[in-house]
Amino acid sequence: MTSGIDEAAAELQGSLFGEVSPAIDTPGAALARSYPVRITVVGAGDVGVACAYNILTRDICSELVLVDVLKDKLKGQVMDLQHGGAFYSTRIRAAESYEDTAHSAVCIITAGVRQRPGESRLELMDRNAALFKGIIPPLVQYSPNTILLVVSNPVDLLTHLAWQMSGLPRERVIGSGTYLDSSRFRTLLAQRLGIDTASVQAMVLGEHGDSSFVYRSGITVGGVPLRTCFERMTDAASASTAFYDLVKGVHQQVVAAAYEVIKLKGYTNWAIGSAVGSIVTTIVHDRRKVLPITTHAGSLRGLESADVFLSLPCVLGRNGVVEVLQILPFMESDEKEDLQSSIEALQSTAKKAS
Repeated sequence: MTSGIDEAAAELQGSLFGEVSPAIDTPGAALARSYPVRITVVGAGDVGVACAYNILTRDICSELVLVDVLKDKLKGQVMDLQHGGAFYSTRIRAAESYEDTAHSAVCIITAGVRQRPGESRLELMDRNAALFKGIIPPLVQYSPNTILLVVSNPVDLLTHLAWQMSGLPRERVIGSGTYLDSSRFRTLLAQRLGIDTASVQAMVLGEHGDSSFVYRSGITVGGVPLRTCFERMTDAASASTAFYDLVKGVHQQVVAAAYEVIKLKGYTNWAIGSAVGSIVTTIVHDRRKVLPITTHAGSLRGLESADVFLSLPCVLGRNGVVEVLQILPFMESDEKEDLQSSIEALQSTAKKAS
């Protein structure tokens, strides 16, 4: 009986997931474990420090290294964090050079020019791409087995650029993508329903930006599909409209959220810091959680020829992206169109940038 169940589970796994990298430890992962677990954050601005602080509170690494070209600011940020040393066990220090980042398990790139009020993420591409030329090569030189986690915007295009510059396998170059967008969507929907955010499961996919879309078929509340809840209403036609209107309204809030926060306080940092802390914890602890993060679209069966990076549901572990959830067969036709539109938007921008 047990063997039959195991065989069925194995068949389901093969159908549902597409392997990107081996689940077992690679030589690189084994090498990284021969050193204390070191995590590097490049960029000691508001976002970088928020990421660093969140990681410190999680107690997931032995050492946290911060890198920045503004040495006085870097020194001040590191001193401020070090003074809380009685409250966490991780050592934190400022890098004198990229050599100090050697053997980092994860390198987080937050460096970049700040997004201006009203400026789209895609318009940031040219302004931030030049910075990566001085960041990615030395990081990989001293940590050839690292996982690169790009946070700088436009995250999808810069993750693609980081992959091209690094020479690393694509499963080890990822971006924070729509992980934060998904949290925003879940939070805002939960607020409308008057329930805890943890009871809402939903993913925003595609570009981290204006062409993102909600995977509507996957929204559940307490395990119950939200679409089904609306379909049980007496008037089926109005129920379908109400479902789409609710999802569209919340998603519009998600897309506008960063712009609104930037208008109010000049930048966003705490929520993305929490998202990055969650991603890094998943990697270091090899949790194999399914997260909507930026990866190569070719990992999805049916999109092998799409040479772009965008957010898809990824199984994340110690070796980076282990598998990608094969969602195309479960998508409605309009969701597939949304995914294709997001791919085309990113391809168009990448072409203009080149």
